[in-house]
Amino acid sequence: MTVVRYDSRGQANLVALAVALVALVSATTLGLVVADGALADAERAPLERRGAVAAADRLVSAERTTTRPNVVLGSVLRSLGGDDVDELAPPVAGYAVRLRLDEKTLFERGDPTGGTTVSRVVLVAERTTRSRTVTVDDGTTLTLPRRTEAVELEFDSAADIETVRLNGRVVLHDPDALTGRFTVRTSRYETVTLAFEDGSGRVRITSHPLQTTKATVRVTVDE
Repeated sequence: MTVVRYDSRGQANLVALAVALVALVSATTLGLVVADGALADAERAPLERRGAVAAADRLVSAERTTTRPNVVLGSVLRSLGGDDVDELAPPVAGYAVRLRLDEKTLFERGDPTGGTTVSRVVLVAERTTRSRTVTVDDGTTLTLPRRTEAVELEFDSAADIETVRLNGRVVLHDPDALTGRFTVRTSRYETVTLAFEDGSGRVRITSHPLQTTKATVRVTVDE
């Protein structure tokens, strides 16, 4: 009779080998998954960053959204929609986008939970209204303390002023005296100096200067 002996140590080695193979296969598979994910992220990140940089740079430099570079118009930023953002920065078209001013979200499309965020420090300009009534004589000059895009002049009924100059240029003239209310467009890049000629009287002057505060614009773009 033949007796077969089983080596328990050999069985243990076979089991250990099987476990090792399973672990190796699992580790390899996991490594491939991680590598594929990292590669996808690496390919996606430059596109997101390109869009975020383009949008941030355009928002703080475009004539439509600023009064001068890095001085943004708060009212315009708050009114931007998806088509406006895409027009300003075509690279963000089709992406999830979030626009924030400090901690306030002004615009959001999609669900930009991750992605790339680019920030720009700016001054936010808000339009205000200032009015005052002054008495002027022939040769009186007045310089407005802040720049404005328009000046409104309302002449008292008793005034007999014939001419108004703005930065040396005649903008209003009536040989029979200026009466009523007038709006004069100005350059937003120049300080305004008014000069009154040929008469005297009371004039109400209304301007619309910008007041600025420091803030941070943040643009997030996520595929």
